[in-house]
Amino acid sequence: MSTAEHDGLALHRFKKIEIVAQAEDRHIVEELLKAAGVGGWTMIRDVAGFGHSGFHHGKSIFNDQTGLVMFVGVADPDVVTEVAKGLTRLFEKRPGVTFLSDVDVIRSDYFAKVAG
Repeated sequence: MSTAEHDGLALHRFKKIEIVAQAEDRHIVEELLKAAGVGGWTMIRDVAGFGHSGFHHGKSIFNDQTGLVMFVGVADPDVVTEVAKGLTRLFEKRPGVTFLSDVDVIRSDYFAKVAG
């Protein structure tokens, strides 16, 4: 993690991972995040969008195991790399996408690696 200052504000550089997966794979993604040491994430249910298979409707009317979910997490680059490796193996057989980007945060203590 690197730290920079912008207009008197301390900014800490981390890596952000965004994951779109089938809701039925939610527990696998959560375990990958935990095992790598991601300290927390946001999960958004009922994600809709357009992709290779056409339009994906977001709203599940029967249960929470259908449809798409999106995870957003922030961590040290080495932690995010571990998650991405696991997702690469998962997405060889299952539909899903992963986005990685650099991000600056203000409260770096919120994104410290958690011991697994």
